[in-house]
Amino acid sequence: MPSLEPAEITAGRLHLRPWRPYDVDAVHEACQDPEIPRWTQVPTPYERRHAEDFVTRQAPAAWADGTGALFAVVDATTEGLLASVALLDITDQGDADLGYWCAAPARGQGVMSQAVTTVTRWGFGALGLARIGWRAQVGNTASLRVAEKCGFTLEGTLRQALVVGDGRRVDCWVGSRLPDDPPPPGNLHR
Repeated sequence: MPSLEPAEITAGRLHLRPWRPYDVDAVHEACQDPEIPRWTQVPTPYERRHAEDFVTRQAPAAWADGTGALFAVVDATTEGLLASVALLDITDQGDADLGYWCAAPARGQGVMSQAVTTVTRWGFGALGLARIGWRAQVGNTASLRVAEKCGFTLEGTLRQALVVGDGRRVDCWVGSRLPDDPPPPGNLHR
């Protein structure tokens, strides 16, 4: 895969940008919230070294090798960290997977839906993706609501197909969005 040029996207109140070294402490703090490791693949317990590796090695490497576009979602005015959103496992055939988590103080404000819609549009437009997949542990209704609100189609359940941060295998919901799917209803850019 050719490398991806790190991008920055401003979408109203949100700014999506590549991770920067000064984000390490904010990522570490956000991932102390038990809901993030409960529903995602972040290591548990989440130590500062995990945040440092994610911000300074994993995210830049994904951009550099063209397999991922990992964005910090920050407040466009204050630069405060709100969430993480990424297109992962990008292939030459135009497939990618969506990954995201939201910091506790930003939940319930439409941040995640706006960030997912923004990165999805960018993936289809700027990267020319043909399909963006989504997975979430069965029971993660918050992630399901975001995906459905952003136009993803729930396609089913895969048994024991997701390995969570503590190494357990769990069932997961799967879905996808295609470039020609109808746009999400309503205005997600409050």
